[in-house]
Amino acid sequence: MFDCPVSVPAEHKVAPSAAFTAAGFDYGGKHLRVALRWPGGTLLAGPLPDGGESAHINADGSISAKVGWWRDVDGELVIRGRRLDANARPLAGDAPRAYSYPGRFIPSTITFPTVGCWRVTGTVGRATISFVVRVKRVERAR
Repeated sequence: MFDCPVSVPAEHKVAPSAAFTAAGFDYGGKHLRVALRWPGGTLLAGPLPDGGESAHINADGSISAKVGWWRDVDGELVIRGRRLDANARPLAGDAPRAYSYPGRFIPSTITFPTVGCWRVTGTVGRATISFVVRVKRVERAR
């Protein structure tokens, strides 16, 4: 069985005033950070018990999640990734080229073709960050 080496950021509290600053993003370095708010490194797709949703299951079975990034360098965010535990098409990353939100926040949508263990890499200019996430579907109670 494949043991997915998920990326789990160090625990830290984010002050409400830090939401769209470097301090509001829990994984990365000085120039590029990402918000990995998935418990235990696992992104659950589908309706959660509390009625919310962390990721959406699309009609074709792919899974889409919104992911926030923070950058301290100029340039376009390019998102790439591949499945580590099996063969699959590459993931699709969509980040707006021109986004006027205050500061350096970049919203994105990442679409995973399948469940599994995925390495995601974001690049802006020379700044690069990679993380690993386990993507699962929510198990429905019977």
